[in-house]
Amino acid sequence: MSLPLTPFAQTGQALVTPWQQLQPVGRGEMSWLWFKLYDATLYSESGRYQPGRYPQALSITYARAIERQDLLEATAAEWQRLGLGSESERQRWLARLATLWPDVAPGDKLVFYVDEQGSGHFWLRDRLLGSLDDPAFAPAFLAIWLTDDSRDPALTRRLRGQS
Repeated sequence: MSLPLTPFAQTGQALVTPWQQLQPVGRGEMSWLWFKLYDATLYSESGRYQPGRYPQALSITYARAIERQDLLEATAAEWQRLGLGSESERQRWLARLATLWPDVAPGDKLVFYVDEQGSGHFWLRDRLLGSLDDPAFAPAFLAIWLTDDSRDPALTRRLRGQS
């Protein structure tokens, strides 16, 4: 599925991406041991965290190179750990993500934008990678960072604007 061009406006020479119309909710950093992995920012229409209320966007700016396969494995592990989606849903989602996600390099910004209908769209360096229309996908993907049982509760609170 590709996005219609209407939600994105051309202003002068710059493309206005959909999350640029949203307000930041919170920001945080993910580190492993003493290595910074990425900075993350959550956006919403109101600037407040409201689960299941879209549009929302999660922006991740990578500080390290990470291979696509490692991103997929980490995503699969978190869905499994959190009990999100059925096994067949997780496999279907991962198969789609494998066709969308590239390896990331330091400074790459990956944005997951969820539109008003709940469809998820991935962007890298302000270029649309592709979309997933499954209504269960967006909440499952965002839960990796936003659920109370996330791997990094302090990051979750910061993204939700709670600290």
